[in-house]
Amino acid sequence: MSACRPLMALLLAPAFVVGCSDPVTAPVDDGGAPADGRFVPPPVVDSGFGPRADTGGGAGGAAGDGGVADDGGGGTGGAPPERQPHCDPANREQCNDIDDDCDLIVDEGCTCTLPEKPCYSGHPADLDGSETACRAGVQACRIEFYGPCEGEVGPADEACNGVDDDCDGITDELEDCRNRPPTAICPDDLEGPPLADYRLAGGYDDPEGQPMARAEWRIVEQPGGSTAAPRPAMGLDTVMFADLQGGYLLELTVEDSEGGIGRCTTRITTRTRDGLRIEMVWNVNAVGDTSDVDLHLKRAPDADWFDEGARGDDCFYRNCKVCGGFDEDACRAELAAFNADPNRDPPPQVEWSAPLSADDPRLDLDDVEGLGPENINILTPRAGIYRLGVHYYEDDGFGASTVTVRIFCGGELARAFDPIALEPTGSRGGPATEFWEVADIVWQGDGCRVDPLGAPGCPLICTQDEALFGGCRPGRTRGRACP
Repeated sequence: MSACRPLMALLLAPAFVVGCSDPVTAPVDDGGAPADGRFVPPPVVDSGFGPRADTGGGAGGAAGDGGVADDGGGGTGGAPPERQPHCDPANREQCNDIDDDCDLIVDEGCTCTLPEKPCYSGHPADLDGSETACRAGVQACRIEFYGPCEGEVGPADEACNGVDDDCDGITDELEDCRNRPPTAICPDDLEGPPLADYRLAGGYDDPEGQPMARAEWRIVEQPGGSTAAPRPAMGLDTVMFADLQGGYLLELTVEDSEGGIGRCTTRITTRTRDGLRIEMVWNVNAVGDTSDVDLHLKRAPDADWFDEGARGDDCFYRNCKVCGGFDEDACRAELAAFNADPNRDPPPQVEWSAPLSADDPRLDLDDVEGLGPENINILTPRAGIYRLGVHYYEDDGFGASTVTVRIFCGGELARAFDPIALEPTGSRGGPATEFWEVADIVWQGDGCRVDPLGAPGCPLICTQDEALFGGCRPGRTRGRACP
């Protein structure tokens, strides 16, 4: 593992662990909602983590409409619609993504159930309509509770630009608005596997023939914990590497030489080709995080953790990486090349059954510099019981790390674990570093069952040495008996 950079400040709450619920079964071909019944804020495609809201700009309209009605110039006019108050100082906060008690803080004191979620401290109606300039922000889990709402955009003074700047439901209501805004042209929606590049070619059209002054792509929604970003952000054409399974909504904004704005959106939906896919993210949106958390997958519950080698019982960074070295950008490019061909998959790395083939595991991404994501996959698992673990290898001075894991079977979300905190005991894979035995994954040929280990409020967390020599003990967390 590589050395990490110095830490920047992060506000941390007291250490926290989340209990596990009953086993969950997910048939391979059910095509339904997540089996654990977790609420997923709309509009998200298969996002067990919940969506990441955009941190600026306006909401997208349909492709090619520029996000604004053509009224021939002069604005829409009329009075803003009447709105009922959305908050009251006498209210209690309801953990519903808005500011119920009018203190300009969203969901204070609310326990994390997702690594990040959308939030907005203003009136919810500000976000309605394709022309609105107001945007939700995001709240990331900071150990036990959600942190501040970051990146939200509230009402501003109205301008003649084809956008509802003051978010009152009326666009360009100023008397002297005459400029007709341009039209942004987006490509059709796309589908494909995660860990692949998606190329988007946008277009610009202006009814008055004005030249384009600016074009910018931004991500409006993405699976919680994703670090995907358009590259480059500026210009009509861009590429995005989709690092997690789920839905991504990308918005193109174009601006003409008179300040008129048009918007459109393209949705990208990713679904794995692997029978078993495990994703992990940690410290979502944290600043200065260079901590290192590792996924482990054993071929059987009674096999040995940290058993490395070409035929080792444990798939982890030492023996299971598709990419050599620790250059994440180079690894993403290598994985994108594999996934660009539907008939070519990244190769398995550990031979659990001879010969090395599609029923053996691989670790696609090994993130050593904070945040994740990291994932382990098996294209065609054999029937059996696999055991999943998480090792807090190195905190590098960061402190407690908030880790979220989700498991897909046959492309469907079988289980999403609530964020759980791992404490910074020991360093660089030392004997006292923390290890979480997460779950047993029972592969049954036509689907899987996920059996969480431990009990509600009592996850199996022990030291690396305890995991190595006999495993974590049921009924105990961090060496202490659970209540």
